[in-house]
Amino acid sequence: MRERARQLVEGAERAISSARRDLEANDPEAASERVCVAMLRLAKACLDVDGFAPGPTQAVCVAYGRQFGRTGRMYSAYHRWLLDAADLRKASSSDLNVPIDLDSIATVVERAEIFRDAVVRFLERDA
Repeated sequence: MRERARQLVEGAERAISSARRDLEANDPEAASERVCVAMLRLAKACLDVDGFAPGPTQAVCVAYGRQFGRTGRMYSAYHRWLLDAADLRKASSSDLNVPIDLDSIATVVERAEIFRDAVVRFLERDA
């Protein structure tokens, strides 16, 4: 596994753990922020294999979808999960006072863990 990808995966693991703690502390905004960060780092780790280093959230989502979702290199639902995490983050940070359901965040955290495991397997195969 490339060094940059390893660092991104480790950062994602820390963000997932923090999101779990935020859920336990009943802090949905913090949990949604952290789980989105985790998903983005995992997508960036995959993109690192191809030499891509997109910056903003939207660029990561588009690049991941193009390189991995559409091509079948990874399960296409992971791209949808990445988009869902980004949407959840956007909803929780907006001034619209949209209530964020803790169960929804818990589902996204579980998906982040599944995605993490798949990314690690992918990166180990690629090494």
